[in-house]
Amino acid sequence: MDIKTLSKKFPVQTRAIILDVELLVSTIIEKEENTISIKTKALVDTGANGSCISNRLVSACRLHPVSAMKMISAQGMSIAQVYEVSMILPNGIQFSAIPVVEVAGSKAFDIIIGMDILSNCDFAFSSDDNESCFSLRIPSAKKLIDFTENK
Repeated sequence: MDIKTLSKKFPVQTRAIILDVELLVSTIIEKEENTISIKTKALVDTGANGSCISNRLVSACRLHPVSAMKMISAQGMSIAQVYEVSMILPNGIQFSAIPVVEVAGSKAFDIIIGMDILSNCDFAFSSDDNESCFSLRIPSAKKLIDFTENK
């Protein structure tokens, strides 16, 4: 597998990592399957076990659920619909057939990239006095990064 990387710099006071992504969604129009491409924003969330999609985007794309699951969030427990999408991150990093759980969403983003995706990568968030940098590499280098070893 080719090594792919991406880095995005933010002002140091930024409190969220939001990336431009492209979703590839299968739709059926007049009994013919088509793939449409949608450009949207995604929040990188290490606290999310799985990736999510906003109900606004589900409606706009006319997605059909592939399953349902019990979901526990800050709002409590609920049953959520699960959909399948493919996602292309900046620099062409693609994840295919990702299960995404429907959530209320946000005005700032329509996708949450969770640990189901991030656990396949090496990633870091670092800062200096002026800016922060989110950097990601896939596949993993299979070498743990441990800052306590390099004091």
